[in-house]
Amino acid sequence: MTKPPSATRYNQPIPHMRARTSSGLRLGWLTSFLLATVFLPSFLSASGLGDTPRQLAHKIAAASGPGAFALEVTNRSSLDDKSVREVRSALEAELHVEGVRTTKAEQAIGTVEVVLSESLREYVWTAEIVIGSDEKRVALTSLPRSPTGTPFAATLPIVLKTTLLFTQEHPMLDVALVEMPGGSRLLVLDDGMVAIYRHQGNPAGRWELEASLPIAHSRTFPRDLRGRLLLRRDHLFDVYLPGTFCRTNSIAVAPLTLTCNDSDDPWPLTPDDGGVRAFFASARNFFTGALSPGIGKVTNVPSFYSAAALPRSSYMLWAFAAVDGSLHLVDGMTDQAIRGAKWGSDLAAVHSSCGTGTQLLVSESGDPEHDGLRAFEIPDRDPVAVSSAVEFDGRIVALWPESSGNGAMAIVKRKDTGWYEAYRVSVSCGN
Repeated sequence: MTKPPSATRYNQPIPHMRARTSSGLRLGWLTSFLLATVFLPSFLSASGLGDTPRQLAHKIAAASGPGAFALEVTNRSSLDDKSVREVRSALEAELHVEGVRTTKAEQAIGTVEVVLSESLREYVWTAEIVIGSDEKRVALTSLPRSPTGTPFAATLPIVLKTTLLFTQEHPMLDVALVEMPGGSRLLVLDDGMVAIYRHQGNPAGRWELEASLPIAHSRTFPRDLRGRLLLRRDHLFDVYLPGTFCRTNSIAVAPLTLTCNDSDDPWPLTPDDGGVRAFFASARNFFTGALSPGIGKVTNVPSFYSAAALPRSSYMLWAFAAVDGSLHLVDGMTDQAIRGAKWGSDLAAVHSSCGTGTQLLVSESGDPEHDGLRAFEIPDRDPVAVSSAVEFDGRIVALWPESSGNGAMAIVKRKDTGWYEAYRVSVSCGN
């Protein structure tokens, strides 16, 4: 039996590091001393990094001894280019005070390679010192993260933008925007149907119901229902629900219909239909952890709520939000668990022209009634915050990447009204 569409409000549709390092100023001893004793204290105090460059320079000098070294600084943290240049200058000045002079590679007796990185709990700077054919010597220094966030004001180079698309009283599971003949359509998935709304292009910018396709199912859905709506090329879309799979008929055939069957087949973890899939627990609201196909040699991960794929030069790094609250990073060989972060259960990867090119959107649940969403990057194996959090007036109940991969859809249940809101979340370069 087709369920009548629920009451709605309508909204506008969405309208159509490695850091550069400077060569540094060639400083004489007096200039270096003045920089280290006058400029650095005020700079470092303002940045919140204390005497970290001084500590690292002292450890480097203890491992290398005096002499001329080629210095390379690699940024794998959220520091912007300007901050990295300032850190390099500070480190060069401290090295000069310690008797270590920086020069070109052909004039150096060895190399010092410094990597700026950070984890969820602390900032970590590592230096590898090599002299001739000697073994590498490693110097490391770190400091705890500030409770208020990153120490540099310019360390968050990405801005998350949210656009309210649609609201309704009945629970929403997923939404999708699609361009079709006659204008944009908004597809809204709930527990009983897929509603198709058409934008009329009038001054009020309203979405108006065009069709509703009922979802036939013989199995009882779990109370905390989750569902996925995926656009396809040879037909309009697929629907994944616990124990149920639906697909539309060919785009070339009218009228549009939706055929549903009982199914325990795995769900796609990315919008790409040919990627990794995972089995969904039909009586629960999470994935069992069994993968098909596997990620390299890994065919099972802990039970999880959501997953995201982050491309690397020669492999894909997967992030899983496990049901026990931990984050698992899987590269096809290893499974690294990160615990203690106060993250929610929803992840989504978004492609952009910012930073590494792919950001991990993560729900945050510090307040049980108001969720936030923040962008992270994982330059090494430690997530790094690259945006401030956007706050919602309620809980995020679903977060799915768009089929294009260029944004994500967040479903929020408002605290005050209990209604459901669908937002499109996109990434903008802040610098």
